Order: sequence, then structure tokens, then C-alpha cells
Amino acid sequence: MKKFEGRTAMVTGAGKNIGREIALAFAREGANIVVCDYNEKNAEQTVGEILEYGVSAMAAVCDVRDRNKIFEYVAEAINKFGKIDYLVNNAGGSAALLKKLTRFVDAEAETIDFVIDTNLKGSIYCTQAVLPSMIQAEYGKIINMSSIAAVCGLYNRVDYAAAKSAMYGLTKALAMEVGEFNICVNCVSPGAINRDGGNLDHMTFLGKNGHSGEPKDIADMVLFLASQDYITGQNFIVDGGRTLGPGWR
Repeated sequence: MKKFEGRTAMVTGAGKNIGREIALAFAREGANIVVCDYNEKNAEQTVGEILEYGVSAMAAVCDVRDRNKIFEYVAEAINKFGKIDYLVNNAGGSAALLKKLTRFVDAEAETIDFVIDTNLKGSIYCTQAVLPSMIQAEYGKIINMSSIAAVCGLYNRVDYAAAKSAMYGLTKALAMEVGEFNICVNCVSPGAINRDGGNLDHMTFLGKNGHSGEPKDIADMVLFLASQDYITGQNFIVDGGRTLGPGWR
């Protein structure tokens, strides 16, 4: 029997990169998947790949900032699969998505709202949507995606670092509230991860192990946390040692 057979995972930002790899990793282990992404083409492509593993999947095409739509899709998923066992709040991004990276003093209000709403409020909405069914089932795993930007800051991304820091606060406080219902809440903070097959700047992004990360590195940590029942309220840094400091030896 596969590890997550009979379970259902909802992964946001699952159309490509880290989210896609997480969704596929759950599917390989037998889970049905709710693929949440604002890009319909990417969402449907991920769904197609998931179906090849012999499990079920549905596309939830929406922006995580749309609270009403998120609640509608969660209700649809529960009607289809009976429950949602795992939520991975992966959707997010910095002002780079809008091509508006700037010093904080020059950041536009609309850009700040986009970054905070996409990373933090979207995760809050998704979490609120799935919690009632998890509480009723007395089982669930919620895994939030933070960033090493929350640990050591990131130039020209002050709003992003603030939003990702808040993800850890959300994780700790929520873990306290829902532990009595056998729900674990944890956080993963990736370092620099290759996306879309591209390479990252060597000097800026390599970890202490001499290379940058891959989406699979993050997916492995997420699935580990999804399989645990005695780990909650914690933040796990997956960065190849980049945040250890300047010394190599």
C-alpha cells in the first residue's frame, strides 16, 4: 500500500516548479490531488501528469487572494473526495512577479498589497477553508511555505520577507489551536531553488554544499512532514546550508 493511498492533498501554486513537484510526489504515493493555480493551462497540465499515476485529481483555477473562490473549490473538493487531509500553502512570490522589485522606500502600495495578500492572506484563506473538515475528521496536516528571506532578509524584497516571516507566526499559533484535533501545522523555508529548468547566479545562490536546490528537495521535506504525527509548530530550513553564515570550513 502506498503511503498516502486514500488521502487527499490540496497544493496551491501547483501549476509548476515547487508546487508541481509536491503535487506529483503526493500522487506517486497514492494521494488524490487538488491542483490549485491561477494559470489554467499549468493547472490542467499538472492534473494530466497526476492522472498518469492512477489517482484522481481536480483543477482549482483561481487566485488564492480570492477568498470566496477558494472556499467554493474546497467545498467542491470535499464533495468529490470526501475530505482534504493535507494542505500545502505553496502559492506565493515577491514583487518580481510584477517586475516591480525596488528598495522598500520606493515600493508602491499596490505592490505591497499584492505581496502580502498572495503570500500571507492567501494561505490564511486556504487554511480557513480546509480546517472545518479537518477538525471534524480529527486529522490533518497543514504545511506552510516560508523562505530563508524570513530568516536572513532579502535585498529589494522587504515586503516579501515580512510576509514570509508572518508564515512562521501563523504556523506556531495555529499549531497551538488545532493540536487537540490531531492536526499538525509546520513550515518549510526553502533556499534558492532552480525553477523552470533555469540556473541561479552562482555567487549569490549556492548553498554551502556547492549547489542550488531542486524542487524535489522541498517536496521530500513536505512529504516527510505529511507523514509525521509528532512534529508540529516548527520551521524547517532547506537551503543547502546557505544561512549558516559566511564561513566555509
